[in-house]
Amino acid sequence: MAVPALIEHPLTNDRGEIQLYLDVFVEGNLPTWWSVGLLGSTAVLFGIVALLARARGARAESWGWWCGSVLIGLLSLDDHTQLHERLDRIGRQLVTFDSGFPFYWLLPGLLAGAVVAVGLLLLAMRLRDRCRWLVVAGGALLLWSALGMEAMQGLWIAADESGPLYVATYHAEELGENVGVLLLMAAAASAVSLERGPTAGGVTARYRPFGDARARSGLLSTAWPR
Repeated sequence: MAVPALIEHPLTNDRGEIQLYLDVFVEGNLPTWWSVGLLGSTAVLFGIVALLARARGARAESWGWWCGSVLIGLLSLDDHTQLHERLDRIGRQLVTFDSGFPFYWLLPGLLAGAVVAVGLLLLAMRLRDRCRWLVVAGGALLLWSALGMEAMQGLWIAADESGPLYVATYHAEELGENVGVLLLMAAAASAVSLERGPTAGGVTARYRPFGDARARSGLLSTAWPR
């Protein structure tokens, strides 16, 4: 938002190359790379937590983390390939709005969002305390931003609003998605404790069990080299 306002140059104004590279409204640029990287990193982190949970004997929690890892990985793939925007044709087959609402992909997208919501809720049900609420808050903010804020943008377009209010809305959408993913990443980090290993130069990563009685024995752990 700041670059076109502060720098008067053909590259930074009127959809110049630098403006397009930085604009969160445009796909396949720096903000897209950042979002895909956040989602991919979180999916990997969820997978690592799933392995640690399995090593501690918390099998139910492990499956929950694996489910979250797969779903977030698919969101990363969707963001990278812009698959959701290709669902417009399916949405137009379901219903056609006469009001000028442009984002027909939201109709099949609601089904995909429901799948993600159910997967994260199943994981949250197996957790407790801070970790649970981070998963709930992160998932809710991510899905509300991706679907709710996108619908709001469509309403602004249908109302012929393309000024500062519309620009602020799509920036809020992207910010909300990123913060939601960061909360999910924080949830995964809060489920793991790092301790110095018995030998010098080593760190032991331990899963903090939430519901499995066997896991509370603390007999199993996974060691990672520093």
